[in-house]
Order: sequence, then C-alpha cells, then structure tokens
Amino acid sequence: MTDRLGWAILAAAVAAVPLLTTNTYYLYVAISIGLLTIVTAGLNVLVGFTGQTSLGHAGLYAFGAYTAALCVTRAGMSEWAAIALAIAVTSIVGAAVAAAALRVSGPYLAMVTIAFGLIVEGVLIEWGSVTGGPGGIFNIPKPALRSHYWTVMLAAALALWLTANLRRSAWGRAFLAVKSSEVAAESLGLSSYYVRIIAFTISAAFAGAAGALFTFLNGYISPDSFTLQTSIVFMLALLFGGLGRIAGPVAGSLALTILPELLTSFLDYRLILYGTLLLVSIYWLPEGVIGALSRGRRPRPSPHPALSPLGREDVLDPRPRSGMEGVLDPLPHRGRGQGEGGTGPNEPLLTASGVSLSFGGITALADVSLTVERRSIHAVIGPNGAGKTSFLNVLSGFYAPAAGEITLDGRPTAGLTPYALARAGVARTFQTAQVFGGLSAWENVAVGVAGPRLGSVLGALAGMPRGRIREAAIHARGHALLEALGLMAAAAQPAEALAAGLRRRLEIARALATDPLLLMLDEPAAGLSPAEIAALDEQLTGLREHGGPAVILVEHHMDLVMAVSDRITVLDYGRVIADGAPEAVRRNPSVIEAYLGAAP
Repeated sequence: MTDRLGWAILAAAVAAVPLLTTNTYYLYVAISIGLLTIVTAGLNVLVGFTGQTSLGHAGLYAFGAYTAALCVTRAGMSEWAAIALAIAVTSIVGAAVAAAALRVSGPYLAMVTIAFGLIVEGVLIEWGSVTGGPGGIFNIPKPALRSHYWTVMLAAALALWLTANLRRSAWGRAFLAVKSSEVAAESLGLSSYYVRIIAFTISAAFAGAAGALFTFLNGYISPDSFTLQTSIVFMLALLFGGLGRIAGPVAGSLALTILPELLTSFLDYRLILYGTLLLVSIYWLPEGVIGALSRGRRPRPSPHPALSPLGREDVLDPRPRSGMEGVLDPLPHRGRGQGEGGTGPNEPLLTASGVSLSFGGITALADVSLTVERRSIHAVIGPNGAGKTSFLNVLSGFYAPAAGEITLDGRPTAGLTPYALARAGVARTFQTAQVFGGLSAWENVAVGVAGPRLGSVLGALAGMPRGRIREAAIHARGHALLEALGLMAAAAQPAEALAAGLRRRLEIARALATDPLLLMLDEPAAGLSPAEIAALDEQLTGLREHGGPAVILVEHHMDLVMAVSDRITVLDYGRVIADGAPEAVRRNPSVIEAYLGAAP
C-alpha cells in the first residue's frame, strides 16, 4: 500500500509540473531527471540485478544519441523511427561489448567498460566526417519542449514498468541468482555468462533510448556530453537511489540532477560533490535512499496466494509430508523421465572409471571408480580430506578430471560445463549451503523449477499473458516442493535469513525442482537437529520409493548413511578403499581402521 501511494504521488507531481510552470528551464531540468531515470533503470538491470559493474555507459548513451542524430539529419528519418533504430543499434553494440567484456568480472570488468567509453569518446572526436568531430552535430529537429516533456516522462515510466515486470519474472530471478551465487546458479542449468549478456543488452537498450531522447531535447550533440564523468554520474545516481530497487533510479536521478543545479556557484567543485555523495552512499546509505526508507519493513509476501504464509497457522514443520509423488512431477514442458536416456531402466545411470584429480603436487583423487544405479541411494563416505567433495565437483563439471571417464545415462560427460550437466539431469547441493540472497525461499525454488527455460526476455519485460501462465505453473510446482519439505511457512522469508537447517532443506527443494536424474547431496545433515535428520531420512527413502532420482550422498552422519544407502563407496586419501552393501562396508577392516574406528 505504501509503495502504491508513493508511485501515485510521483505520478501526480510529474503531471503537475507542466501545469504549474511555463518556465523552460524548469521543464528542461525535469526532462533531464527523466532521461537519467531511463539510463539508470537500465543500469539497474545490469548492476542491481546481476551485480556487474559498468563505467562505460556513457559510450552506449552516445551510440543512441549519435544514431538518432544521423538518422534525422543525414537519412531524413522521422523522430520515432530514429529512436527505434537507435535502440536497435545500441542493443547490438551492447551485446557485442558484453560478449567480450563479461569474460572478466569485478574490477577487471569495470576497467574494460571504462576503456570502451574512452574509445567511443575518442572516435566521436576523431571521426569528424561522420560525427562532426569536437563540434558535434547541429540542426537536429527539436519537438516542442512541452510535448517532449511528456514523451520523456512516459518513456521513464515505461522503463520503470519494464524493469518491475522483469524483476518479477523468471529472468529477474535468474539475474539475482547469478548475482548471489554463480556456482549455485550454474548447478541449476543457468549459464551465468549468457544471463549477464542479456542483462547488459537490456541495459544498453535503455541507454540508447535515453541517448536518442537527449538528442531531440537539445537539437545539438557533441562529445562533451559523453565523457567518463557522465558514466560516473549514471553509476552514482543508481548507488545513491538504491541498487536493485525499482524506485532507486528515480530517487538517484532526482538527487543527482537537482543538487548540482542548486549548487551552480560551486560548479568547479562538481567532482568533489560527486565524490562526497559516493562516500555518503557507501558508508551511511549502503542500500541507497530507497533501501534506507524501506528498512525494517516486513518482507513482501509471495505474489501467489497459495505460497503466502500470512493468515495461516503453518509452522516450520521438521517432518516431511506423507508422500513425495507431487514433488516428482515435473513441469509439463520439461518431460524428462527416468530411463529416457541412452540406457535401459535396469542399466547404471552413472559410471565413473579411473577418475583422477590433482591440485599442483597434491593428489585429490586417484583412480576412483564407482557405478550408481537408477533410483538408488549411493553413499560416498570417508574422513575429512578424503576427496569426497572434490569427487562431486568432478561429477558436476566444476572440476575437470586429469584422467578417467564418466558417463551419465549412457553419454560421456567429458568437456561439459556445470550448466550443461545440470541440463542433462545432474542436480546438487553444496557443503556450505548456497541459497540465493536477495530472493525469498519460494523464489529460490522457482529458480530451480524454471532452470534454463526462462522464456522470452521481451515477453518478461512486457509482462505478456503467456509468461503469466507459465509463472502460474512455476508457482504450483514450487508450492508442492515447499509443502513436501515443510517450508511453506518460510515461503516469503528471505532465504539468507533462514536457520541453517532450513537453508539445507531449501537447497534440497531447489535441486529437486530441476527434475533431476541424479541428485548429489554434500553433507545435507550437517548442522541439523535429530528431528530434521529423521525427516531427511524419510525424504530420501520416500524419493526412492516413489521412483525419484538416483542419489549420491556424501555424509558424515553414519546412522543416516547406514539407514538409507543401497551401496557405499569409501574414500581415503583420494582412493577407493571399500565399495559394497552397507553391512559389508561396516565390517571391512580397512574402513574400520581409516574411518569408522570401532570393531564390528
């Protein structure tokens, strides 16, 4: 309700400006706020949603501005056709820049984007025959200022609406998942590189649109408007307003446009002003103005009524539901059933033969072999440092083995990336629970349900009906998983705020959401209470009884291992020292000496 009131007040203020004043200066400042809002709304998709830093957006802004200017002055195109072409050109340029720049991350990405912005600025100055050189391009047709005000404000409103739609979609959840944990996102079938390219392309399109509108505001453009300082202003406006907040671009744009105008006598100290605002944002407003205003408010419940914990008597149930059938039902379009691969239903699902791995001179795995049957629970145990997690990392594609062969469902997995293996049917949890911060519990599960099948990004931006239908299917599947694992009361809670045991349970629900052939659990009982361990026991046996995925279980809790496992492989110093049925392994002298430490 508070959010709606705020947006209503903002809309009323926007509508009132041209009615309350005819002063062209005030209209120009208001339009400048709108243009900065458009750019920062797009930058929010890249920085706020996916966590990638760009300090070269002035270059993309310039591409939109100069494309529009050349279209109307040289090609005689109309204003709207020029804007459309500017958006298209800038999107293509953004995708090309992203394909190269996003191979690095962190400060390296910032450096690459700075270089891009400086190159664009240099080209604008030196390529005088096209860009007009330092003097720029003159005689650009200008619409009436009042009509252009409405055009820019409607475009800004559209930009905010599009980003809000995107945040609520499978694409928005994928962006935030990649930002929070690239490793966990790839284990669900998401290509972090591809997801970031899409985010950069969307961001570039917004910058191109704003650049084109800027061209028609001034009727004249020159390289002076597209410097590194411009990129810094874009980033600072977003940081000050609030990263990842839909209203953040509005708050930041208001502050970064009006404040310099109020301090025109200190124009020579503008960089000092920007630096001061940056320090204020970092130290006193880490979540921006909007984040500070919304701090302490209750988390917004799930938009799906069935997932909302409000008004119910649910508690966090440590016991599983009576059946697991609903959990094993995939989305209708997924269609991956057990035994549909290259082998028959009675053939092994996964075979590893002679797998070796070393880090420098340290051997992590040495000639490890095992076979996992379909619909079985195969435990891998051993003392700390035995190579268990390293083995899971090899099986899931995060490490490339130095030697050996691995086949999944009759197909070799050599050279497959983690997200490709996830798409082939491998799901896993991690030794340290990797939940997606910034997403609620149900949104974490929804990322797994959608996997790499995110639908059309244009449809997500526009909130198309087909996307809403698919969202309903995702919600229904997520509802079944949360219900089965006793997480319904935590559905709307931030995932990072859950207790350790609930995060473990959430990770399992998210992995099951991918409809896997093989589920790998890395110490799922670590930190759980006895009741939660008993629940995990029932959940694992329930999966097996209802034809669920094969399970590779890495675990130190021996009562759980012996109770649920069909077969156990024991590692010690990266080598297999025993392999067989639980009772045979329990009595193996080598296992007793290396791990169990008790006489049979």
